[in-house]
Amino acid sequence: MQAKVVINRAKLNERKQRFKVAQDYIDKECLTLMTPYVPVGLPKFRNSGALRDSGKVSKPGSVVYTNTWARSNYYNLQHRNFKNGGNPNATPLWFETMKKKHGSAILRGASAIVGGKAK
Repeated sequence: MQAKVVINRAKLNERKQRFKVAQDYIDKECLTLMTPYVPVGLPKFRNSGALRDSGKVSKPGSVVYTNTWARSNYYNLQHRNFKNGGNPNATPLWFETMKKKHGSAILRGASAIVGGKAK
């Protein structure tokens, strides 16, 4: 039994472009939806999130908070109570919090962009 594989370059390029657009959508949605969970007592963190297109992050799918103390606050290494920062939604691991609350919506949006199905 023999099989012949034919690659449609135009469709392949179209699919790659759709995935790029979907990744950009995911990155921007994550950054936007994380903002309410970033400690308000530390406003420098809210504005220090950088998408890969900013020049600071070169890997697609990466959102990096560039402030020097962001890691310590994200992992709550100093065991701070973020609710005292003026934001009742502030939490360490703000990406994980955002993902639990908005992950399905982001997945549905990305699936719509690439033409797939999401539950």
